[in-house]
Amino acid sequence: MKSKHVLQVLVMVMMLFSTLGSSQPVNAKTDEPVIITRDLSFWDATYVGFVSASIYEKWQLELTEPQNFVVTVNVVAGDLAPLLTLKDASGNELSSATGSLTSSQPAGSYSVQVQPASGGGFYMLTIRKLDPEPSEPSSTTVVMPVSVNVGESAAVTAALNNVPAEGYTSTEFTCTYDASVAQVSNIAAGNLFGEDAVVAIHDPQNGSFIVAIAGSNGNKATASGTAFAFSAKGLQAGQTAIECTARISRGDSVLTGIASTAGNLTVNDAGPTPTPVVTETPVTETPVVTETPVVTETPVVTETPVTETPVVTETPVTETPVVTETPVVTETPVTETPVVTETPVTETPVVTETPVVTETPVPDGAVSGTVLAGKPVTVSLYKEDDSVAGSMVVNPDGTFSLSVPPGTYTVIATASGYLSSQASVTVTAGNANPLPTISLLAGDIDASKVIDQFDAMTIGMSYNTAEPAEADLNNDGVINVLDLELLARNYRQTGPVAWE
Repeated sequence: MKSKHVLQVLVMVMMLFSTLGSSQPVNAKTDEPVIITRDLSFWDATYVGFVSASIYEKWQLELTEPQNFVVTVNVVAGDLAPLLTLKDASGNELSSATGSLTSSQPAGSYSVQVQPASGGGFYMLTIRKLDPEPSEPSSTTVVMPVSVNVGESAAVTAALNNVPAEGYTSTEFTCTYDASVAQVSNIAAGNLFGEDAVVAIHDPQNGSFIVAIAGSNGNKATASGTAFAFSAKGLQAGQTAIECTARISRGDSVLTGIASTAGNLTVNDAGPTPTPVVTETPVTETPVVTETPVVTETPVVTETPVTETPVVTETPVTETPVVTETPVVTETPVTETPVVTETPVTETPVVTETPVVTETPVPDGAVSGTVLAGKPVTVSLYKEDDSVAGSMVVNPDGTFSLSVPPGTYTVIATASGYLSSQASVTVTAGNANPLPTISLLAGDIDASKVIDQFDAMTIGMSYNTAEPAEADLNNDGVINVLDLELLARNYRQTGPVAWE
């Protein structure tokens, strides 16, 4: 069986010799080698090739899923020392080795270029999968392409690898880069944590930014893949590492750091801008015409003498004196009315005694129950006229009891950053009137009665601080992805929530 395999290989080599010998071009040699493109269609297969100083071969490779693999080149004839170079779909070099190349790559299009480090000759190429070794969770930052000119942008992706079957409820990436070499923009999360994932971004500042992602309403990341992507624009010539380190949460309120692999970006100077050649246009001189100024004479105006109008003296008018008549007043005689003096009558007062009624006091009733939240909770009772009948902060275990007179009340439970819960309760004399145990919903940071992206934005803007206190949903003194995770559990919920 072994001899049969060797015979098949020799036949393939002879066929290749024959093909190459009959198709050699007669063109003059050039400085650039000819690159022949071929396909790697099958795993665990052997391919025959030939390279020299003027002929390279590029083997195309398609990965439909993340894969560990090894490519091996064995020399069949000649003095070839083979150099293998792994490239991405854009032709950017990912890794290189002599004789054998081992790599681990996500799904995508790749090529393996074989060329001589020295010499030339025939070779056999073998590609095979490597069994995935148990590995720890990690994060990877990939830059594509790895080299750009000043003013151009590269696409950067941050991925989680080796995600366990139980999945992650949230993750936090802290990304660093050289802000003098590159500028970051267009940060956008993928679908690794399911549809409608909740995202909080602490914007780039001084070469660093944070992206926190949590699955909403019970969604998790249960497979490896891209968590988010962004653009890196070249500002000036230089190199910078771009690394996004991750911490993950399994829903147990614990953040665990995982290993990370950085990407690298090279920014090239685009070179001096060519100076445009200016062709001078001959200037035709226009003769200068000297205009003779035209003098317009101003006509002389002869003034007409003004004849003064004589002043007329008015004749004084003699006024006739006005005679004022004095009215004659006729006095009317006043008749005096005699004053009658009444004899006072002394009345004996009638005293009516009011009977004293002794009321029997009505005993108060009470409203009691248990309210749970990650922060202190206040329970208040409101009368029908909206005045407060009683209020208290619940005990550490969430229990409360408020004594009030019998009647109908609205009971409301509130906590900072949480949706409120309320119910209507009728208090009867001497009874405890217990309410069911409830848990308030975390996430209404801006008190808008809805948990939405605006609340997540507040977490992003306040990341790794303690203010505003409403955003510290778990009350641990720091605003981070664990608070975002609590918010995500109740994403899109509205309040007040019925206390049932």
